[in-house]
Amino acid sequence: FQWEAMLPPESYLGKAHILNDSIKGKLNKKSIRYNWHDAKTSVIEGLLARGDRKISHVIENVYRQGEIFSAWTEYFDHERWLRAMEEEGLSLDFYVYRQRDINEVMPWDFIDAGVSKRFLQREYMKSLEAEVTPNCRAKCSGCGAAVYKGGVCLEGKD
Repeated sequence: FQWEAMLPPESYLGKAHILNDSIKGKLNKKSIRYNWHDAKTSVIEGLLARGDRKISHVIENVYRQGEIFSAWTEYFDHERWLRAMEEEGLSLDFYVYRQRDINEVMPWDFIDAGVSKRFLQREYMKSLEAEVTPNCRAKCSGCGAAVYKGGVCLEGKD
């Protein structure tokens, strides 16, 4: 889902509450654990996950403003992050809230984890149709990870 836009905090919290309430109504509710944290923190996590090298200036800016241990709610200051983005001339809309084209070059595309971008694109398109890919143990889906000679799709095929 790397091409999907993130939800704004207000929408995220509403959906989290709907899901939580739905879980509470299930017979197996005791076996389901659902946690979420502050939506504004999730937005900054999305920024850091989707950001390119320009975000390094934002991180330094936030640090110089006194931000440390941001993952700890009591130290997280969303306004510092917004101020730093503005001071660096960058936009959360661009990094977090926009739908991306499936052919857009992502900052991490140069990293080879075995799984091809073409496979991820196919999986994304299948997800839009609610189509499920078989478990790798049942049938290889051709993700490309087998190039590393390991994983469940190769187990027992010596």
